[in-house]
Amino acid sequence: MIKDLRPALRAFLLADTAIAAVVAVRIFPSVLPQGVSATSLVYHRVSGFGDHHMEGPSGYAVGRWQIAAWSESLDTAEALANLVKYRLDGYRGGMGSGGQAVKVQGAFYESDNPPAYDAARRLYSVGRDYMIHVAER
Repeated sequence: MIKDLRPALRAFLLADTAIAAVVAVRIFPSVLPQGVSATSLVYHRVSGFGDHHMEGPSGYAVGRWQIAAWSESLDTAEALANLVKYRLDGYRGGMGSGGQAVKVQGAFYESDNPPAYDAARRLYSVGRDYMIHVAER
């Protein structure tokens, strides 16, 4: 069975007391839900690739994940994005628990995206990309 990193990544971020203190439980997959105006995180996989050897798939995969911090203040969004970077960059080990546990071979900060402002929501967004190497099986 191929492991899904999404629930494990969310649990990993929420397990950090500094991140949880800022977002409570507002960590969402893919998009910021309509009506959410409090400081939040949004994560999604931008791209990925697998690994193979002569006998087939190795069970190892790499994904580029974007994690965006959203807040009414650009400074708060930047600070939250930094907390995520401190938590995730260079991490290696288990993520998640039970049937949702994933073995992370390594997670690495890759790049920043320019800060953005969503005028309709009145929120700033600071996104960063991470390469996360996982054992899929």
